[in-house]
Amino acid sequence: MFAAPVSGCPGGAGTPRGTVQAFSSALEAEDWERAYANLSETYRRRVPFAEFERYVRAHPEEVRELAVSMSEVNEADSITATVPFDDGDALLLKLEDGRWRVVGNAVDFYDQSSPRAALRSFVRAMERRRYDVVLRFVPDGDREGMTTDHMQRAWEGDSREEVERLVVALRENLNRPIEIVGDRATMAYGESQAVQFVLEGDAWKIEDPD
Repeated sequence: MFAAPVSGCPGGAGTPRGTVQAFSSALEAEDWERAYANLSETYRRRVPFAEFERYVRAHPEEVRELAVSMSEVNEADSITATVPFDDGDALLLKLEDGRWRVVGNAVDFYDQSSPRAALRSFVRAMERRRYDVVLRFVPDGDREGMTTDHMQRAWEGDSREEVERLVVALRENLNRPIEIVGDRATMAYGESQAVQFVLEGDAWKIEDPD
C-alpha cells in the first residue's frame, strides 16, 4: 500500500487529523496535485510530482484503500515527533492538550533501559572518560576489584589507542541491528566483532564490547 509522510503545509488543516483528512480527500478525488501539496517538503524534494503521479496512477486499488483508511482517522490519541541529534540519538516529543512535551526522562544521559540505549550511553561515557558511569555497564559478576581508578589506568595507559579505536568503531555502528533473546542481546559489527549485552534487573549491561 502506498504511504508517504504528511505535514501541516498550506494544503491541509492546522492539525494532524485535518492534514490526514485533506490528504485522504485529495486521493479519493484523484486530485494528485492537491495530494502532493500535503506531502512534506523533504519528500517533495526527493520525489518529483511526475514520479508521485505515475506511482499513484499505477496503484489505484491501493490508493483507494489508503484514502478510506485515512478518512476514518479520528483525532490521534498519541501524536509523536522525533528530534534527531548529531550523535545519532533522538528526543521523543508527544502532543498533549495542544502542547508538545518531552517523553521520558530527557536528562537520563546514561540510559540503560534497552540494549540500544545502553550502547549509546556506554559510548558517551567512554568518550567523556566518565569511568564512574562506565562501571554501571559492567555486569555484577565482573565487577569484583574494579574501581574507577583501575579502569582509568587500564584504559588510558598502554591500551589507550586500542580503547579509542573500539569507541570509534562502536560510535560508527550505533544503529546496527541488535538481536534480543530473553535477557541477552547481541550486536554484530565490523568483520567479526560483536557486542554482548545482559539484562540485570532493569538495566542492560555490556558483557563484552568487542
